[in-house]
Amino acid sequence: MVTRTLGAAIIALMAAGPALAQPEDVLEIKLALGVIDANFNPTNASVFKLAETFGFYEKHGVKVTIIALDGSPQAVAALNSGAVDIADITIDSVVRLRAENDLAIRGIVGVSMGGNFLIAANSEIETIEDLRGKAYAIADNGSLDHALTQVVLRSLGVSDTELNFVAIGAPDVRVQALAAGRVDATTVSFGTYMSVAEVPGLHVLMETDEFSRRGPALSKFVAALESTIETKREALQRFTNALIDTSRAMEADPERWIAAAIEARPDLSPENIQTTSNMIASRWCINGCMPEEGLAASVDFVYGNPDFADVAVIDSADIIDLSFTATAMETLGVAGGSALDAR
Repeated sequence: MVTRTLGAAIIALMAAGPALAQPEDVLEIKLALGVIDANFNPTNASVFKLAETFGFYEKHGVKVTIIALDGSPQAVAALNSGAVDIADITIDSVVRLRAENDLAIRGIVGVSMGGNFLIAANSEIETIEDLRGKAYAIADNGSLDHALTQVVLRSLGVSDTELNFVAIGAPDVRVQALAAGRVDATTVSFGTYMSVAEVPGLHVLMETDEFSRRGPALSKFVAALESTIETKREALQRFTNALIDTSRAMEADPERWIAAAIEARPDLSPENIQTTSNMIASRWCINGCMPEEGLAASVDFVYGNPDFADVAVIDSADIIDLSFTATAMETLGVAGGSALDAR
């Protein structure tokens, strides 16, 4: 449990970051995030905000303007339109954009390996089969939680056509709707569920580990158009370095994440945040989470979805650019240890 004053803790933790010569110039980029990430969601995706909070963007000479949007589909649209430079979006979205629209787009860095999701439901729903015909809250059609839920339920013989998906929005809104009895079930991160875990009549229908086993190890990454990669390579490299540097700091000293989460999410108890920290400890992208084999497996996983039966098959090499994480390893060194992304 954190006992020190939060404000003092944040200042001390910022000072504890590793030394690195700061570039004299500052480059700017715009990043689109779905609202699930723009708010402090208690998962590894909080790294986007943590990099700002702890000064890692400044340290690496990049100014990042975060554009908060209502779910992954809008983030994809913003990237496609050129309104932003980069977006944290689902790999299946990138596959579809490249295969169907011939959009030159590539993922450059990831922020989490392994899933943080679980399925929460009212207590009357005792099995996955009981979800048939029930109201199931999602962020939006095509959002990450929606896509992964479809895959997981399909693996257990429950078709997505058998559920009544209701687009509600952010994860905190979805769990509150569940707690109020407006919907019957939803998919959210473990940390988000903790805010309603003590509400009578709710339970975890599928635990995080099982949900993760039934989905791809990599489901999202930060993507950019090839034209942006060409014109803003140095800014994107600094951004990549900052994310990896932040992830390493969080992985090495979980108290930094805990202190930030407690300050940002007063609705969650310190005990729940500590439990969440333990769950995500091995999932920080300390080397950028762009393993070739893992990415190839994720693309294969996408094509295993019946919705992609008529989509032209492309290779994972067509949608990734490994040069950014490779350069980051040259600058920051390669990180080992017990994290899923360790080398």
